[in-house]
Amino acid sequence: MKNKALTTLMATAITASMVLPGTTASAALNDLTVNHSNYNTVQTTEKVASSAEVIPSGEVSLTITSFSSNTVQTSKGQLTISESLKPIFKTANRQALTNAKATVNVVNGKVTDIIALTLSKMGTSKKPVVFDGGNAKISGNLTVTGDYNKVQNLTISKELIVTARVKKAITIESVTVGDTITFQPLRLKKISWLNVTLKDMLTPDINVQRNKIMLGSDKLISNIQVTDDVPLLEVDADVGKLVIDVKNDFSLQGNGKIEQATVKGGNNVALDSSHHISKVQVDDKNAKVTYAVVDKTALTALIASIQYVPVNNNEYNNGYYNGYNNGYYNGYNTFTSEKWTTQAVRTAFDTAVSSAQAVANDTRATKEQVQNAITQLNNAINIYKAAQNSYVGDKNTLTNLINSVQYVDVYWYGNNQNYSNAWTTQVEKDALVNAVASARNIVNNYNASQYEITNAINNLNNAITTYKNNYKYGNDGNTGYYGDKSRLSSLLSSIKYVAISYSENGQDVYYNEKWTTTYAYSNFISAETSARAIMNDQYASQEQINTAASNLQNAIYTYELSQNYGSRPY
Repeated sequence: MKNKALTTLMATAITASMVLPGTTASAALNDLTVNHSNYNTVQTTEKVASSAEVIPSGEVSLTITSFSSNTVQTSKGQLTISESLKPIFKTANRQALTNAKATVNVVNGKVTDIIALTLSKMGTSKKPVVFDGGNAKISGNLTVTGDYNKVQNLTISKELIVTARVKKAITIESVTVGDTITFQPLRLKKISWLNVTLKDMLTPDINVQRNKIMLGSDKLISNIQVTDDVPLLEVDADVGKLVIDVKNDFSLQGNGKIEQATVKGGNNVALDSSHHISKVQVDDKNAKVTYAVVDKTALTALIASIQYVPVNNNEYNNGYYNGYNNGYYNGYNTFTSEKWTTQAVRTAFDTAVSSAQAVANDTRATKEQVQNAITQLNNAINIYKAAQNSYVGDKNTLTNLINSVQYVDVYWYGNNQNYSNAWTTQVEKDALVNAVASARNIVNNYNASQYEITNAINNLNNAITTYKNNYKYGNDGNTGYYGDKSRLSSLLSSIKYVAISYSENGQDVYYNEKWTTTYAYSNFISAETSARAIMNDQYASQEQINTAASNLQNAIYTYELSQNYGSRPY
């Protein structure tokens, strides 16, 4: 072709020299030479001007070829970068931004705003392409066309668009999207699942136009719009509102809680996945919608298994019981073979049962609501059972008190007793034996009330106190072999026991009688027992006797301070 063109040019020149006069031919050749020279000069000038061209201010579409910390090389020339956009143009984003398409706003040769940006670089499953916005802002859309991309730390004023070229996976983390995250349709007969991972995204709106998306999020997704021809969608996240407006069939997979699912279009719409859907609204009358029926068998069985016990008010009530005109409280009018609770406990339990029954009766209750109802009712049942017959003073206390009785020798004068050995008369012992026998009758009575048990405890305690107060030692009880026990003996003889109350504020003790708590009584008995052990020890030293006397005096003082008058009227 070159030879042919050269031949033609030479022929033209020869013809011109033959036809034209010499001067004319020379002029023509000179013009041709000049024109060719001018053409080369113009072309060279244009190339120089292009490399040094100043990009005019305004909106410019370009391709990013490379960049440094302050400048960016583009298909339109070099531009400087404003401070607000420098977090985007950092070294870590060099791979993501290479050959990226952008529409930018230019002011005096500086990029002041990114109006649109398209990322096309493709990563791998092991090494995705990371685009870190450094918390900067794109004032328009961000489009991703490359597979295995991770977009993070960015504000997008309008849409984040994921095109059909993204077929395997994309991760979006800590990105604020002003409009929606849109997944554009991929129209292939055979299509693999696209794995979409959202991390730390604050209630994004998502528009799904593509089939087979596995959408996972660690936070609530406020709104998902499913449109176009999307037969399959998997969502592993909590969703505020799911709107389905598809052309044909649709099936939801995955797990999570959905506040409301609205069907605006579709043929067979299957929502029977593991999602907990609080409300289903069907706007398309022609759509056949199915969703999971919640199994309430366990909840219903749990409600049916409840066993109630009698209620006994924790207050004074006038009335007759076992022929006595008395008031009863704290289960006194309940047989010991029965369990009981106060009205307050029963009321709280009834409220829990009613709440569980309401869920069981609710045809729209979710799996999560049913499971929560089961958990809460089980907790309420445990509390209810723990509160049954929870007051002290039952037969165990009376039995232990009977077993604690210890008798001493019986003498009339104690002439044959050591000075340290305690003794009583037969009359005094018989009084305690009779009290123990009465207490045993109550223990052996299967139908004894709590009131009868408490009376038996008080009577036996009084009998034990009287018996111990009548202890005598040797001839005069004043001295042992090794020390003076007169002060200790006097203190032991001065002890006066009072009743024990097994209810709050002494409600089981008559108003003119003193009482103390089981705890105070136990502490005092411990001190008294220690003192009597020293008293009965014929080899006790004077130091041991003095210490025992001092400890007993302190115990008596503490015991008296703990005493109060009862509040039960006759």
